[in-house]
Amino acid sequence: MATDKDQQLGDFIKGRLLFVEATCKENGLDAAKVLDTVKAEALRLAGSPERASFLEERVFGGVVLSSAHLPGWVDGVCLEAITIALKGAGSPLYTTSSKRPCVTFDAGRFNAHRQADTVFKVYFSGKKPEDWLKHTFVNIYRQCYGDEVASRYSVEEMGPGHVHVTVDNRGLGKASRMDCSTGVGYLYGALEKLGAKDIVVNHDQCGAAGTAKDIPCLFDVTWK
Repeated sequence: MATDKDQQLGDFIKGRLLFVEATCKENGLDAAKVLDTVKAEALRLAGSPERASFLEERVFGGVVLSSAHLPGWVDGVCLEAITIALKGAGSPLYTTSSKRPCVTFDAGRFNAHRQADTVFKVYFSGKKPEDWLKHTFVNIYRQCYGDEVASRYSVEEMGPGHVHVTVDNRGLGKASRMDCSTGVGYLYGALEKLGAKDIVVNHDQCGAAGTAKDIPCLFDVTWK
């Protein structure tokens, strides 16, 4: 069983693979071939025989259970592999703004849309954007990463249709620029599902950035 510090809800990993299938369908690509490439790249990026074996058995060897918890490193490996499979080696692995989408942003946005209609439907139904950001998203965060990580989430209301979401990822194995990029996408996609317009999510303050590891991550979110 993964600990609170390194767990990742299986539904998010399942969503990564569904994102690949949906993207292939939208762009007329052979999903089976692309998924084969994702698997090959993920095994190459695994970093050890033990991790490669885990991916082979738990991610690519059968159905990923939505209720399972997987080690946090799995998502990072899968996101990089998916980016390479869809866009090629050397493609951007992250973005700091919804104005500049990339694969990891799109994967986060896709999961928000999908989960709003499935596993987290109760967390979206009848919610207004500001209430969802201030009181509800933390529950999804807790489902994904556990209580200890969720305790590091806070929201400051800056004005109408404007909040700062702060997540203190310092010391956590999951912290990475790709993880934050999926967060930008998830926040953007969630607000879309909640009916918000003119959404912008910027993430200029990132604790996972090489020059800024002593600060928490801050997401500046605006909408109408």
